[in-house]
Amino acid sequence: MGKRILLHICCGPCAIAPLLRLKDAGCTVVGLFFNPNIQPAMEYVRRREGAAKVGGILDVEVRFDAYDPLPHMRRSLADPTGRCAPCWEERLDRAAAAAAALGCDAFTSSLLYSKYQDHALLASLGEARAAAHGIPFHYQDFRVHWDEGVALSRQWEIYRQPYCGCVLSELDRYAKKLRQPPGAG
Repeated sequence: MGKRILLHICCGPCAIAPLLRLKDAGCTVVGLFFNPNIQPAMEYVRRREGAAKVGGILDVEVRFDAYDPLPHMRRSLADPTGRCAPCWEERLDRAAAAAAALGCDAFTSSLLYSKYQDHALLASLGEARAAAHGIPFHYQDFRVHWDEGVALSRQWEIYRQPYCGCVLSELDRYAKKLRQPPGAG
């Protein structure tokens, strides 16, 4: 049997390809949905339900941590342009701690599936959290499976979110539209 690996899951659609690839490699995967960055609360609920649905379809245990967005919100509002690295670090730190506590052989994240994230920084943060918790970080570039994940998330009717997670990322996503006058497009 392959190694036991914890996958931090940011959302259902982004978890599909990493789960499939890890399972194809013979790994036993435990999912962890820990995302205090997701706002508003109903958006969090939609993404949590999507992660649970993907776990059910792929027969993967998914654990769900408590949701407390206030520390993330305070930190993000204090440094809006520098908000992503601390957000990723917090989630990777929680994944490393959970993987160590569960006796996993390594941890990784579905953030590595996204074409929109800084992979070099994610790898660096993952390695730092691995060293802090004494558990290996499994880096794998899951972006090459982007189309497969998108297609399966649509086929399985998994909620697909239009922005990264925090309200500031939602504002970034819709900035152009917000600058247009009503009815302009």
